[in-house]
Amino acid sequence: MVDRRWVAVGRIGRAHGTHGAVHIAASGETLGTRAPGDKLYLRSPTGEVRALALEELKWHRRMWLGRFAGVDTREMAEELGGEELFLPEDELPQLEDGEYYYYQLIGLEVETTDGTFLGVLRKVIPTGSNDVYMVVKDDREVLVPAIEDVIRSIDLKTGRMRVTLPEGLIDDF
Repeated sequence: MVDRRWVAVGRIGRAHGTHGAVHIAASGETLGTRAPGDKLYLRSPTGEVRALALEELKWHRRMWLGRFAGVDTREMAEELGGEELFLPEDELPQLEDGEYYYYQLIGLEVETTDGTFLGVLRKVIPTGSNDVYMVVKDDREVLVPAIEDVIRSIDLKTGRMRVTLPEGLIDDF
């Protein structure tokens, strides 16, 4: 397991109730594909991996509520607060052509179709209707809507995204 690439799929928040449930903020949509019995993983700063078997996962008030095997009390759940949940990259669901995981997009260099460098994609913001990409260059940021009319190409091999920005989205960048 040491050589595996790990991908964050969520972060555990506060405890919920008295029976070991926790709030989980998802990073993308992968967490919602997990089912009881599936494993999610915690990783320590030293690289140690701890598996948590999912007992229950349900959507509750704009956040996931989860319970893990062996986490049966509020106190045990509170100990997990703030921990990030991971999956090995090779266990991620296969995506359709033209779909990407957030971790694949973070760090891409973004330029317009005429070659103007806009910056580096630093964050993906889910908005409900479409994602928005936060692109940062020096002390400036531009929010790029992740829609087909704007995103012209993504090349993971070269680490580049090409966009056509809507008129008026940015002034002289």
